[in-house]
Amino acid sequence: SRHTRFTMHVPFYSLLSLLPFIALFTLSFPTSTTSSPPLPPSTLISRSYSSSLALSTPPLTSWRTRIASRGLTVPNFSSKASSLLTEAEDCYDGMTTSVISTDSKSRRSTKAKLMNYLTEEVTELFEMQVEQVVSDVTEGFKSDMLANFRVDKKTGKEISGKEEGTTILRRWMEEFDKRTEGLEVQTLGLLKTSHQQALSNSLSTILGNFSTSSAAQLKVMSTIKASASKPKPPSERGIVPTFHLVSMIRPDGFGNLQGFAGYTAKNGNTATVGVCNDADSPEVLNMFGGMRPPILRVQGKVNLDIDL
Repeated sequence: SRHTRFTMHVPFYSLLSLLPFIALFTLSFPTSTTSSPPLPPSTLISRSYSSSLALSTPPLTSWRTRIASRGLTVPNFSSKASSLLTEAEDCYDGMTTSVISTDSKSRRSTKAKLMNYLTEEVTELFEMQVEQVVSDVTEGFKSDMLANFRVDKKTGKEISGKEEGTTILRRWMEEFDKRTEGLEVQTLGLLKTSHQQALSNSLSTILGNFSTSSAAQLKVMSTIKASASKPKPPSERGIVPTFHLVSMIRPDGFGNLQGFAGYTAKNGNTATVGVCNDADSPEVLNMFGGMRPPILRVQGKVNLDIDL
């Protein structure tokens, strides 16, 4: 007998192009499905609580890390926190709709537990951010006050700075308002008003006592010490002459009367006059070779103060 062999080669890419039609053809046949029984109300409520909590945990964790570890605030925290609470509530309500009529009490209590927990988390994050801003503003205010604090280099007494202290305080209170603008959550009553008033009082106290603070006193001591240890500039080079005139009056006598008088001018010149009645003294006569000394003797002297 004769056998005929027929072979057809179909390209691979052609088979790939047929896959959508094969899938559509397969799905067109009816298949048997089995529906799972409904969950008990308690189980459904528990799962809804866990799902809603899992939806909120990642952003809460991310915000806490940003605030605690990096010292930064969360941009648009107000709107983000409100959206988180709304989404968690909608998620829970949507998953527990079927048990409203069968177990409404448990549904309400679990929802209250969920929302109370999220509210506490958002409140804590709000307080952490405001405290961080308060700390930053306080340190910035102190730094500007210290930079503006000026003292006399010789006496160490405070002198007027470039700015008034009230101007610096007002500028940093405006900085607080700016940085806390997007933190308030109105729906939870999380407002910056109380923190703002407390900060204003704190900065006013710092302003009033700043001149006696440890930072200001340290700057006073440093300024005086630096001024005292600063090398003096060299004096101008030159030659300053001073004149000294000495005169001696020696009348007749044997040296029983002596006296001197001197005068020093402001420019350093001096004059000295002496009187001694020893012209007849043998010792004086011997000094002058048996002759009487002159009645008046004048001697001049010049001192040169040379700075090189």
